[in-house]
Amino acid sequence: MSFVKRGNLPELLAPAGSLEHLKAAVSAGADAIYMGGEKFGARAYAQNFSREDMIEALQIAHFHERKLYLTVNTLMKEEELFEELGEFLFPYYENGLDGVIVQDMGAARFIREHFPEIEIHGSTQMTVTDIHGAVAAKRMGMTRVVPARELSLEEIKAIKEKTGLDIEVFVHGALCYCYSGQCLLSSVYGDRSGNRGRCAQPCRLPYKVKDHNGNNLHTSKQGNYLLSPKDLCSLSLLPSLMELPVDSLKIEGRMKNVEYVAGVTSIYRKYLDQIFANWEEREHFKPEESDIHALEELYCRGSFTTGYWKQHNGQNMMSVRSPKNTGRRIGEVCSVSKNKVRISYEDRLHPKDILVIPVSLDRQEELVLTVPSKCQEDGKKKGQITLNIPRTQGLKEGTLVYRRKNIELSDHIGKNILNKVIKYPVSGNITLKVGEPLMLQLFCREEYAFVEGPVVELSKKRPVTKEDILRQMHKTGTVPFELENFEVNMEEDCFLPMSVLKTVRQKGFSLLEERLKNTKRRSVLENNKINKIVCLEKEGLKEDFTKNFTGKISIDERIATVYNREQCMICCKDSFFDGICLTSEFFSEEELLRFGQAVSDAGKNVYLALPHVFRTNLNLEKVCVSSIWNGIYAYTINEAEFLHELKGCTAKIIAAASLYHWNSSAVSETAALYPEMTVREIPIELSGREVNAMLEHCYEKCLGQAEHIRNIKDIQKKEAFEVLIHGRIPVMQSTQCLKKTTGHCNKTSEEIWLEDKKGRKLPVTTHCRECYNLIWQDKPYDLIGEDLTESIPYITRHRFDLFHMSEKEIKEMKDRYLIWQENHFMCDLQKDDTEHHWNYGIE
Repeated sequence: MSFVKRGNLPELLAPAGSLEHLKAAVSAGADAIYMGGEKFGARAYAQNFSREDMIEALQIAHFHERKLYLTVNTLMKEEELFEELGEFLFPYYENGLDGVIVQDMGAARFIREHFPEIEIHGSTQMTVTDIHGAVAAKRMGMTRVVPARELSLEEIKAIKEKTGLDIEVFVHGALCYCYSGQCLLSSVYGDRSGNRGRCAQPCRLPYKVKDHNGNNLHTSKQGNYLLSPKDLCSLSLLPSLMELPVDSLKIEGRMKNVEYVAGVTSIYRKYLDQIFANWEEREHFKPEESDIHALEELYCRGSFTTGYWKQHNGQNMMSVRSPKNTGRRIGEVCSVSKNKVRISYEDRLHPKDILVIPVSLDRQEELVLTVPSKCQEDGKKKGQITLNIPRTQGLKEGTLVYRRKNIELSDHIGKNILNKVIKYPVSGNITLKVGEPLMLQLFCREEYAFVEGPVVELSKKRPVTKEDILRQMHKTGTVPFELENFEVNMEEDCFLPMSVLKTVRQKGFSLLEERLKNTKRRSVLENNKINKIVCLEKEGLKEDFTKNFTGKISIDERIATVYNREQCMICCKDSFFDGICLTSEFFSEEELLRFGQAVSDAGKNVYLALPHVFRTNLNLEKVCVSSIWNGIYAYTINEAEFLHELKGCTAKIIAAASLYHWNSSAVSETAALYPEMTVREIPIELSGREVNAMLEHCYEKCLGQAEHIRNIKDIQKKEAFEVLIHGRIPVMQSTQCLKKTTGHCNKTSEEIWLEDKKGRKLPVTTHCRECYNLIWQDKPYDLIGEDLTESIPYITRHRFDLFHMSEKEIKEMKDRYLIWQENHFMCDLQKDDTEHHWNYGIE
């Protein structure tokens, strides 16, 4: 197959979990491949690539004129970023890495400063949900952004038109229930963080949903996998995506097998080229049914969804009956007898096909059957077949039958994709003169190879002919080249053994291939080499920190985040709280302004928390520009940029914990982007030791950079830090609605309950103005009684989140806190230290 370079088409971006996956993606027609290394990738449990494999992968991709992007899209701890990231990236940068996919703002800053020639792409883990988030990414030096998968075609179009950034979107594969980057469910209940590439996929587990009275909103017969979305398939929407236009179409699946990568990529390649070649007919485009069937048999959870492109959410997007790969439905059970099942099938079966029959109500127990070799010799497309089975329990007439592996499809992929050799045209010439060395020149693209062979002899019997030489030179076999426009320049009566010509040919092609593999290699001078970067160590500065905090410890402010009028009034009257934060998701715009003024009149600082989910359809400008706010909490980069750009907004920006500052580089980045961001909340997944390492480095930077800053108090005026002391946190933010999924949508914002298989009851708040759900922790995050003594010099604001708390519970929390404060925030040895990450962090 000759490769023809494509122009004016969106990039087709395929996943690779190994070198075999990479080669499959290239053969299938991917324009670019994304993959993870041994560190910092959002698929920590994928096979991933060693340093040697990654360099080989870069060479293979560049030889085939494809791009390769490295996933560096986890959040990074202080030591990881400054001591490991540079050393990790350097060999790939040197070998021509085309781009990195990044979540962490600190990592983006580090890479921009130390690897200036590499493209930085904003990962979907950044939770870019609107134009503001994309603008922020652009200001960080990113050239491409992967918006949240929940966005519509119109929202994607607006981002493209307003920013001019390259837009990369997922078009096929698994969907997360929660906005990517904002999910803490796996971290809180399994100590495996999605932000670290270790998600345990709790969204694929069974749950019950109950109303506020404890009544079930669904039955097990309807399906218990209420957080499990179907897989995305955007094949039918390719013309719409190309019209926007998006710049890169991404296939999910670094954990999938080689056959999946090859098959899915080839089908999307086929239709991209077909639509482009028949652009005027795009309105009539419809993919062939056989290709949809092939995609289903490669990986499918019952059926596909077209995702959020034209639909905000819906029951039809969820795979509530089973989270597993079922494959494609091809028939049903006709009858069951002793150790036998008769199946009616609707598509031709092949020997060695793998069939799956669910035998339990939740479809988790299944019979897996192999079609015997005697089957289908007659070639019928429809019919019935009887198969031997080990047991009949759970089987009944009408049970659906699926095909998980189609051997004919596998053979097709193997023969036409996996075993295919792509050949590139080569021109050149060979010169033979008696008494002089043979000379071979080969040219491909912008590269060439020159080989000098042995001295050509005078023929004593039969001279070599031009035809002999051409025949030998055209024996390319599995070499990825084919000769075109090859000239033979030779004198008469020349002689060379054919074995010499073979050796020269092999050497020439090998040299040409090596040059083409290294076309993007960067020349990096030794004195510019990125070596290990170690955090500053200034013992004198550490002494300055501690000497200001001998004796009584002082906390500058205690803030209560409230969710209703009653909580607001309780805190207004309570001298314990210095500030009160009103949550915009739980108050109307009129209430926010009215209660905000009441808090201000009570002599307390008043804060506003923007919605956890921030989309372009929100209208909060009037509220945010009010002069009553001392600060406004931004949960994501979208909200920080929105506040920064909002004319008339005088409040300082407070970065909530979910606007992740895991390292001092992230703090430096947002400080440069947002001078009005003066407070940052500590992420809940970091341990106390990790928090201290980050904050210590932040303060060292400040003391080293500003002459007018002489001690820690001066720094805190510019760069204060806050920590959540007590309160529930949202573990999921989803555009899906559990009431709608269970068929109980009444367009009323209220509270329901999600119960997991361990009996934990997680509150769920439904927000119907913007139509999304927040799923909260079953019990409060609680730092009271932990050892905060080392953090006290840095953290001067304590926040208390009162979601779901009564007046009695608030009082009990305060009493415990005051005892702890009297004990100088030292550790209570009787407290269970396994309830959160402060003591141990996450891997």
